[in-house]
Amino acid sequence: MTIMQHVLSEGQTHYNHFVGAVLITIVLLLIQVGVVRLFQRMRLAWAFTFIPSTLLLAMITDVSQSGVASNGFIEFGWGGYVLPLCLISYFVVVWLLNTSGMAEKYSHVFMDQTRQLWVSLSVMLLIMLFVCGWGNSDRVFHDRIHVEQCLVDNDVDEALRTLQQHSDADENLTMLTAYTLSRKGLLAERLFEFPLKGGSASLMPNGNNVGFGLLADTTFYAYLGNAYLQRMSTMHYLDYQRRHKRLNRRTIDYQLCAYLMDKKLDAFAHNITKYYDVNDSVKLPKHYKEALILYTHLHSNPCIVYHDNVLDADFEDMQKLEKSIADARERQTALRDTYGNTYWYYYMY
Repeated sequence: MTIMQHVLSEGQTHYNHFVGAVLITIVLLLIQVGVVRLFQRMRLAWAFTFIPSTLLLAMITDVSQSGVASNGFIEFGWGGYVLPLCLISYFVVVWLLNTSGMAEKYSHVFMDQTRQLWVSLSVMLLIMLFVCGWGNSDRVFHDRIHVEQCLVDNDVDEALRTLQQHSDADENLTMLTAYTLSRKGLLAERLFEFPLKGGSASLMPNGNNVGFGLLADTTFYAYLGNAYLQRMSTMHYLDYQRRHKRLNRRTIDYQLCAYLMDKKLDAFAHNITKYYDVNDSVKLPKHYKEALILYTHLHSNPCIVYHDNVLDADFEDMQKLEKSIADARERQTALRDTYGNTYWYYYMY
């Protein structure tokens, strides 16, 4: 419902969950009252008068967003075509039952109050299950919108808690993860603790499969430093900022993390010294240290030789564990359980 109102109003109005729930409930109850009055001469079980309201509720909750915020639109599921036909069929069937005399013939079924109660309770239960099962139940979509709503409300901690619940990678969640961690100042410290997909291309909106549902692209780019009319890929945007000397601390970390996501360790090693002092006396973010240690081990003549006693020992332990397990699936599972929150695991697996 939040996305529906946002897209249909072109971002001009905001859906309030409490007000929206109250208004929708009132409208559906009015429809039910209208059905009761329309068929007041018929001996319908009370619960059957809620069926039109149920069909309408199922239809407006079976909605998803196609595209992204800049050119996105709302599309109904196939229920958008089926449910109106069901609604018409409902009125036709009730009318036929009434005009054919069948309703009067079987009216004794609903005369007994106990039987009528159980019929109504059974129908209401089926109605509730129907609405719950028919509506958009895509957890990733719901959590994505919840995270964006949290970011709009500046509740970055709740956004991060929601992102931590996911074990599957998704391009939009990857972009939101990076943005949320950057807002917390933890992008280079924790990015690879989360499931990621799509490489550096998923770090920014691309106008195709990666984009915001509620947040405006201009808000995101303003956070990074500059918003431009021309859409650019992640690396194009970051390189443009670098060439025009517009990089700030946020975009610097975005650029370095983009190299790491694309597994471009050489580019990372050649650029990190432009923005960070790489020596034993300076504390680097965790993933930068992991990347430098990996780079040092993979190159016979590295441009940077970086060592950290604790991380060097951890990397050697990881290599020993990797060599000790012959089965590829078991090896990956064991490494994920122990080293799944490191850049090493991301790079290798």
